[in-house]
Amino acid sequence: MSKNVAFVFALPVRTYPILITMPFGLNVITLLDKKGYNIDIYLSEYKNSSYNNLFSENVKIHFVDKNYLWRNNVSLAFFMITNYFKLLSCFKLKNSYSLIFGSGMAGVTIGAILKRFNPKSKFIYLNDEFPIQDTDSIWVEGELKSALSADLVSTPDETRYVPLCNQIPGLNKIPHFTLPNTPLKDEINTIPSINWHERFDIPEDKKIFLMAGGMNDFCQLPELLTSVKNWPDNTVLLLKGKPDINNIRRSLKHIDIPAKIVWSGESFTPDELHSLIKYCTASICLYTDVNDNFRYVGKSAGKLMRSVLLGKPVIVSNSESFQFVEDFGFGKMVTHSTEIPSAIQYILDNEKELGDNCKKNYQEISYEKYWGVFEKILHTDPAV
Repeated sequence: MSKNVAFVFALPVRTYPILITMPFGLNVITLLDKKGYNIDIYLSEYKNSSYNNLFSENVKIHFVDKNYLWRNNVSLAFFMITNYFKLLSCFKLKNSYSLIFGSGMAGVTIGAILKRFNPKSKFIYLNDEFPIQDTDSIWVEGELKSALSADLVSTPDETRYVPLCNQIPGLNKIPHFTLPNTPLKDEINTIPSINWHERFDIPEDKKIFLMAGGMNDFCQLPELLTSVKNWPDNTVLLLKGKPDINNIRRSLKHIDIPAKIVWSGESFTPDELHSLIKYCTASICLYTDVNDNFRYVGKSAGKLMRSVLLGKPVIVSNSESFQFVEDFGFGKMVTHSTEIPSAIQYILDNEKELGDNCKKNYQEISYEKYWGVFEKILHTDPAV
């Protein structure tokens, strides 16, 4: 097998850096790079410097961001992008790759095009979001069709595979493996020591519970804020969102409790974020059951996985996909917002034991463990 790889991450629109926030896919590049593969990365991101110095010189990044490709008309954009890659594959990339990874709604369609011109390659469909959600489009149809040309299918949690197969009939005939959305263990060795109590002007005697990432109704933010009034007196909630978090705060000022809720839209480096997670008492990861993406979150929840990796327990929604949290003693599941205060108390009462469980049992859900399974399938299964 040659050691040339195409990794495509593309959405139906141009975006600012996204792959950099997705260990589920980024780790694939990192691990193959370490094994000496030559890798072409194709991104539907505006050209940026987020990936500078992350990889060796064997990795080349191609930003697919030209204005003439991305038309306002969805069907025209689909036509331009797919035909661009058909021409590129025919005249430049034919029989160039042994492995092709496709992720993102447009990335899967592009990956299938590359597979057509590289028939001896193995095409891996990296699914991080369910294709059928609230709206239909030519890109959705493209993913449903293109996924079936894959040699392997990967999801960030085991529970996501069956509902994905329900959306894409015939996908269950393709071998499946899991790659969780969590950083590699050797990437969190340089964590800065920061006094976050001082940074956020929080009294030193308060225990900090962190909710980071998405700040919307799908993450039960109103329910969480409403519960804080019943939390133990020695606790505070820290909400770490994006720069627009102040708009969210204004919309929820009727349930805000300034003395117990701290809001931050500050931008942190990955090392600073890891420092914050490790410093806090626990992380809160709640989701509303509105569609398959939120119904089967599991190990695709980056904030949950980072917290456990850093030895900190979690409070999560009661869901089949989160059952591993209680099975491995990583924290507590809650069914209703009225249960959040008692879950907070449970963490306080069992903080050391839960932290020890995170450190002891994380290996069972680590990216490295699942990657080993993928490599065995890739090299031993005659079907692929």
